[in-house]
Amino acid sequence: MAVGFPLLKVDIDARAGSLVVQLRDTFEKIRLFKAVLDAFAQDSDLTALGYSQADVTLLRAAIFDLDKLRQVGAAQATQAATNDFWFSAKKLAGVV
Repeated sequence: MAVGFPLLKVDIDARAGSLVVQLRDTFEKIRLFKAVLDAFAQDSDLTALGYSQADVTLLRAAIFDLDKLRQVGAAQATQAATNDFWFSAKKLAGVV
C-alpha cells in the first residue's frame, strides 16, 4: 500500500520541466534586477533611499555574483577560479 504522492513518469517529467523553467525565469529576473541596480549609478542614489553603505555594498555584490552565475550558465562568461556565487547572496536570505 502506497502512502503519499505517487511516483510516475509523468510526475518526474513535470518536476524536471518545472525546475528548468523556474531556474530560467529566476535567472532572467536576476538579470533584470541587476539592470535596475546598475541604473543607480552612484551608491549615494541607494543610500538616499535609506540603505547604509554596507547594505549597498552587500546588495551589489550579491546580485553581481548571481548574475555572473547566470552568465556562466548561459555560456556568456567564464569563471577562471573557484567562486562561491552564494557568499553574499545567502546574507540576503535571512534565516531560512
